[in-house]
Amino acid sequence: MIHCNHLLLLLAWLANHTSANAALIRVHYGYFPEASPTLVACARGWFTYENYHVTCYPQTSGTFADLGSTPLIQGLARGADIRVVYINHYKGDSQGIYVRPTEDASGYRGIEHPFDLMGKRLGVPFGSTMHYQVLFLLDTFGMMGKVELMNLSPAEIVKAWDERSIDAAACWGVAREHVLEGSDHPGNVLVSSGVLADWGRETFNAVAVRRDFMEDHADFVRHFASILGLLTDSFIDKLGEANVNNVNRWTPSIDPVASYLPSLTDSLMKAGEEARHPSSEFINDQRRALDLYKFLSTEEQRSCGYLGGGEACGKPSQLHIATQQTAKFLVDQKILHSMGKLAFMGDNETTGTDCSRSDTICGSDAFTLASLEPDLYSLDDWDGVPPFYALNETGRAIEGESSAGDSDCSTKSLIATTLVHYIGDVFRLAETSFVGQSYSDNLDCWWVIKSTDTSRDTVELSFQQVRIWSGDFIYVYSDPSMECDSTSKTKVLLGKITGLDPELPNFLATGCILVHFESDANQERSYNDIENIGDGFSASYKTTTVFRGISSPRGYECPDGQWGSDCSLTKHCLGTTHIDLGDPVAFSSTRTISSGKEIPYRNNLDCIFEIKAAKGNYISFEVEYDIEPTYDYLQLFSGTYGSASGVTPYAFLSAENTKHTYYIPTDDSGYATIHFVTDPLGRRSGFSGSVSAAKSVSSMKSCPVGQSGLLCEIPHCIAQNSIERYDHASSPEVDPTHYIGRVASQIKINSIPANIYCSWPLGKTLGDAVGIRLRFNSPLDLEPQPVAAVGDKIVVNAGDKVAAEVFVEQCSTDDVCSYYWQTGKCEDGACAVRLSVDVGIENFSSAEIKIVTDRSDGGKYYSGVDFDTLFISTCPSGDNVHCEADAGVCVDGGCICDGNIPCTCPCDTGGLVSVFNATLMWILVPIVVLFVAIFIWYRRRKIKKSRAQKAIIQEKEEELEAFRNSIVGMRTATKNYMPKPMSNNSGGTQLSSPAPRQEKVQWCWRETDHLVSNHAPDMIVGNAADGWIKYDPHHSATIETAFRAYKDDEDEKKNSLKFSIDESLKKLTALSSPSGSLKKLTAFSPDTAAKASIVRGTNDSKSVVVIDGYKIDVQDMKQTKVATGFEREIQRNVEIVDTVPEMGHSEITKVDLSNVEVGSSLPDDLNCEPQMALVKGDILQISSQRQDGWAFGSKLHHNDEATARELVRLASKGAADAHIYSDTGWFTLDTTEIPTGDELALLQTKVGSADLDAPLYWDDIKDPTIVQLHRLKQTDKEYKSVTEAFMSTLKPPKFNKKVKVVKVDRIQNLAMWQSYVVKRQTICYRETGGQDGTGSPEVMRRAIERFERKLLWHGTNVEVMDKIMQQGFNRSFCGKNATVYGKGVYFARDAEYSAYPIYAIPDKNGFQYMMACRVTVGEYSPGERNALTPSIRDLSTSTLYDSTVGLLSNDTMMNPSIYVTYHDAQAYPEYLIKFTTS
Repeated sequence: MIHCNHLLLLLAWLANHTSANAALIRVHYGYFPEASPTLVACARGWFTYENYHVTCYPQTSGTFADLGSTPLIQGLARGADIRVVYINHYKGDSQGIYVRPTEDASGYRGIEHPFDLMGKRLGVPFGSTMHYQVLFLLDTFGMMGKVELMNLSPAEIVKAWDERSIDAAACWGVAREHVLEGSDHPGNVLVSSGVLADWGRETFNAVAVRRDFMEDHADFVRHFASILGLLTDSFIDKLGEANVNNVNRWTPSIDPVASYLPSLTDSLMKAGEEARHPSSEFINDQRRALDLYKFLSTEEQRSCGYLGGGEACGKPSQLHIATQQTAKFLVDQKILHSMGKLAFMGDNETTGTDCSRSDTICGSDAFTLASLEPDLYSLDDWDGVPPFYALNETGRAIEGESSAGDSDCSTKSLIATTLVHYIGDVFRLAETSFVGQSYSDNLDCWWVIKSTDTSRDTVELSFQQVRIWSGDFIYVYSDPSMECDSTSKTKVLLGKITGLDPELPNFLATGCILVHFESDANQERSYNDIENIGDGFSASYKTTTVFRGISSPRGYECPDGQWGSDCSLTKHCLGTTHIDLGDPVAFSSTRTISSGKEIPYRNNLDCIFEIKAAKGNYISFEVEYDIEPTYDYLQLFSGTYGSASGVTPYAFLSAENTKHTYYIPTDDSGYATIHFVTDPLGRRSGFSGSVSAAKSVSSMKSCPVGQSGLLCEIPHCIAQNSIERYDHASSPEVDPTHYIGRVASQIKINSIPANIYCSWPLGKTLGDAVGIRLRFNSPLDLEPQPVAAVGDKIVVNAGDKVAAEVFVEQCSTDDVCSYYWQTGKCEDGACAVRLSVDVGIENFSSAEIKIVTDRSDGGKYYSGVDFDTLFISTCPSGDNVHCEADAGVCVDGGCICDGNIPCTCPCDTGGLVSVFNATLMWILVPIVVLFVAIFIWYRRRKIKKSRAQKAIIQEKEEELEAFRNSIVGMRTATKNYMPKPMSNNSGGTQLSSPAPRQEKVQWCWRETDHLVSNHAPDMIVGNAADGWIKYDPHHSATIETAFRAYKDDEDEKKNSLKFSIDESLKKLTALSSPSGSLKKLTAFSPDTAAKASIVRGTNDSKSVVVIDGYKIDVQDMKQTKVATGFEREIQRNVEIVDTVPEMGHSEITKVDLSNVEVGSSLPDDLNCEPQMALVKGDILQISSQRQDGWAFGSKLHHNDEATARELVRLASKGAADAHIYSDTGWFTLDTTEIPTGDELALLQTKVGSADLDAPLYWDDIKDPTIVQLHRLKQTDKEYKSVTEAFMSTLKPPKFNKKVKVVKVDRIQNLAMWQSYVVKRQTICYRETGGQDGTGSPEVMRRAIERFERKLLWHGTNVEVMDKIMQQGFNRSFCGKNATVYGKGVYFARDAEYSAYPIYAIPDKNGFQYMMACRVTVGEYSPGERNALTPSIRDLSTSTLYDSTVGLLSNDTMMNPSIYVTYHDAQAYPEYLIKFTTS
């Protein structure tokens, strides 16, 4: 994670090393210098096993290596042969993005929101997990390219922060501590890694090992991994519930016998801390740091969710899914060329997920639990046994210094003699080891070693020891010019060296040798090295007269496939090989060159093949190569590095399994160069080819379109190209003097290559030319990208200025497409580019056209670039005169003026404006405006007058008839009707399931004895002498919320509130307890833990809630007044009640069953659908009617609600899921008839002033009995209003996924709308005293504002949404996912609650659905689990509350998150939103 180059050091070298004692196997473990329980083993030597000794390195490289998830996944995608044997931790709050706050004194405006990062500088180590999360944050907020990212190591971040050269830092460990606390200008947390994980980008640290080492040393790997698990399990049990000794082990103490923390702290090698004597302050810091991570137990790691997932479990694990997600993002960000094997999860269309294939993510063994065994050892056996600290260490810095090394190098000029002398990163005579020492970071050292006679003597350089870490290099040069200076341009590379004890030959050169040592910004240290070797290099030098295989000062002249001064190296190429092919006229010579015998080839290779032929020849290079695309290259040049003129690029080769012949032109001296370079990570087979010289090339006059090269052998453009004229066949109407030629990126059957950089110098000019025209022969087809992240583009340069950049821009609407070279149209997600693009150029002398592409096109085909290039002249009559008005012709949007001259006259549609037309426009426009204004005035006046006339002439009887006609499907019950009770085969009554039992909770506090009488009798619980007083319902619900959270923690023994959203969703569906469900509901928002009113103490199992100045402790059951500290006892009273209680005798409404018609059984296709009981005189509204006489409807008016309830009770017999209701459901039409005039008058009185017509913004109603969906346009104000409200709570940090709205439909169901309006009026009149319809409009308006919520959210799915839109919300098919706050229909205040897949269930194509609803919530009470109705509001009238609510974190009764309704007409679904999440 510290640096991308540190991904697999030593993993790319030796899997094991032996010292002089062959029995000792040295193993290297690279770890992050951050708090981790596993580091205790480094300090105490517990990794040592039989003849294996482990040296720990606080850097991410080694035989075993801690790898951040991002570099790990890059390695897996690029084919690194490694296996993950342990998950160290998930990042949690241990790292994040930290920012400078506002400083009033200096006027500095700080960063408080991600958008504030725009235009600022942010330091982050590139390639790290934090780099990945930074890119994700910028991508999420649409700020890619708008923040200056600086590649800084943690040490450089500390320095840059103190120097105020960065505004924000993404870091961890010591750098994090410094930025937040250690600096004179401490920063703030903008967002932690844990929050970004909640948003869908979780990161972790894993321990990886090379596959071959694991196979050869399986027992040791098992030993190593099991110790990692043992220590992590111990920390997870820090409260001592499994082993009481774990309490002391993880309690801060400076005594290493009692505590593990001193050992852990010492291993971090912090600057200024004394070795083996860590300070108590630093120990405490690291103990606090441990709590920032999320650790997994051995049992969890072995489960199907982590290392155990895949073939054994038959499904991908959480690791597999996160791996593929990360790889895809890295490809999208052009960090990875392709996903490689990570592209395939293992999905099988026939059988589902198939994890048996090794070429898929879930079928591979990249993540393995084979080495992780629980209970292999016991820490109790090792406690108190020394050593407690490393015996040896290298590289700890002193206080105040960021660099920990011992180097003091600078450029040194040395004289070689026949005596042996030594050089190294610190100049020490005759030293061959670096006991306890390490080289410094940021080195740039030169040693220039000359012989006394540069014309005769040879300097020999021999390396005794090399221990150089990845990212740091030694370069060895010769200099044929004998300038022998570090700035010489004629240096010849003899070798690039890095690694631990690499195999190296001696280096010889005539006259002088130059040694260059450079190190990166990362500190190189070691901990517990038994041999205490140290780091750096040591080399000896002297003069000799023996060449030993070298015959040219320009490099090696060894037999083919051999390198080095003694030609002894065959594994891999090294440095510069000089090949003299001679004159092909005199003799024919063919030489073989390759990357070496070692397959795969090595990382960090730098091999140069300098080829000499006679002047005027070219080099034929026939090659077969397998080189990792876009990372490693075979670079072909004219010329040579070892000359003052240098090299000219010809072509760069990088591809898989390709065989081809290339013809490289030589320079004036007859030189060409082939340069093989590899990066620090992925590896392939390499290359093998032959080179030969050829005389007098018979090149074609011009290459076919899209081909290039000396003999047109390359099917795409190269570094330097010529613009081919082709007799301007594609632009015949253009004057030949203005035709420059044709530019094409590649042949059309191929997709445009990745990472190309092609240039076409214009090479000439035309006297009156003011620019050039790019006239596309086919539409520009490059990968569409946002402006801030464009990688594929055409660039026109004029000198040192960019005259134009043309690319394909991503878009969603036409408004985005605003560049002059775009048509203004967004087509298929991309802005269309004009077929003719004019570019102004002032200076043609060095003008050129370039085509540049980035690393990846995501595996898609793009036909690239093909255009004619034309000179353009000025428009004869001025640039504001349309082309066709000046006798010109518009061709493909570009003007061709008189004489076939391309010119700058505009050709835009509607641009033909002459003086006459302009004058006419000045006349017509005011006339049209005046006419429109008059028409609007007349129309408004007519409408106003018409309304007034209708009000005057309307008669009372017509009003009643209009009312009848306005209500759709209205019926009146003609008799009492009871749905048929459910029965079994024997004819007896059968309950589908017993009614669930319900907890009714009341929290109380104990009052002082003499004050009990001050409280109302109904607030006293039980015997007044006991003094227990009820909390009010809101406070009681808040305390219950805290209690449930406390019990949840107690039951599960979890120490962290942060869980991934996917895990929380999974747990929610599995848990049935109130505490389990509540935990899920409080975990939706990433910032819930930060905002929650529940305050966690030092004991994680203790919960406290603060209410109106009192602390309520639900563990100790005490109430404490914050101001005085006075304490009282509290009590939780629980009453177990039936959800469908039998009525008391006095409450039963007697019903004469002889006057009740018992219905027939529901048709089979309506089985389990709701049924409705009717009372004679009930007024109903039908929303669905069948041919068999059944209808579905809702009651607009209850004639006798008590009788209706009794009929429901009798029909359901107390069953919780009988689906029989008093207000909604199916009934038989023969029990109803059309309402009479008196019944209509009664209903009209109840409705009062309510408008039962369709809302004005609806479209025309074609059939009032059928639901209509009206698609909203994205440009509609209504669409924007709905989507903005929807998206407002779906953005980070409230929601962990990216959301894309696919479409929005307005739901138009007039019958359902009228039912809703009537129910709303009924509730509002009840509360305003206007039951007779006499309430004033103002009073009614205020009542509606109070009781109606105009925008609540309900997640749905394709199975039930059609029923909801036709029949309305119904408790039988709504609310299946939650009963925590009652068995009703659930609505959320925030869309982020309902958008999760458990509520908005994706269809087979991954689309989700959300309804935006109007809901009349009325008066509400706290919800109770499994309740079928709200609780009683007024005992005297048995009036119930209208709805119940659920309180999440920070909620109040005035603003709850969840509403639950129990009458289906209380809600109307106004809009259906189709969306996707990713």
